[in-house]
Amino acid sequence: MHGFLGRRGGVSRGTFAELNLSRRVGDDPESVDRNWRRVTAITGGALRFVTMRQVHGTEITIVDEPGRAGGDADVLVTRRRGVALSVLTADCVPLLWVAPAPRVIAATHAGWRGTLAGIAERTLQCLQSEFGVELADVSVALGPAIGACCYEVDSEIVEQLQQRWGVMPDAVRRAGGAKPTLDLRAANTAILTRLGVPESRITTVGPCTRCAASQYFSYRAARGSTGRQLSFIGWEAGQ
Repeated sequence: MHGFLGRRGGVSRGTFAELNLSRRVGDDPESVDRNWRRVTAITGGALRFVTMRQVHGTEITIVDEPGRAGGDADVLVTRRRGVALSVLTADCVPLLWVAPAPRVIAATHAGWRGTLAGIAERTLQCLQSEFGVELADVSVALGPAIGACCYEVDSEIVEQLQQRWGVMPDAVRRAGGAKPTLDLRAANTAILTRLGVPESRITTVGPCTRCAASQYFSYRAARGSTGRQLSFIGWEAGQ
């Protein structure tokens, strides 16, 4: 089971309206708890959600116990059933991975720092080295995130990204003397294909979060504090 949720359907108010699921952004704790109960109800209680304190790094946590928290990390990996690996975002990219044969799943949080540092490569290396996953068995879905239409970045970021990972015409736009804009999902897709993941096994889901700020939390659209939406993946206990 997996899903990319938006901001609708919760009880939080103000800049966190409605389905904020982060306890680290200043929202009312009781509202966040009520939102999580609604999400748990959607899955019929079949999954235990595991979150992490996302730090824009490349640390990975392998979840080998259902009740274990992810700690400071930007990747969660497991083969346990009944566990839902969770990513919380508000413009960054959530990547959900599955390798059905060895029944391994992963969830990755990729902002520009993680993308540049190779968070997708780190996830793939973990799947291969720790679980024996073959490239041909990997499928990746990239959820709603900010697009090149809205994500202006410093030129140095683009230069470093392309120095490390090669030219990315689908990910970078330049217009005259203005700062370049970056499509984080296109950048991660380019990295994945260059690592050998078949393009047919990479899926992009949903719109630019800033363009669709009424449906998704967007830090850029809010220009500051806002909520976080959930992306998750998990094997149900009976699967």
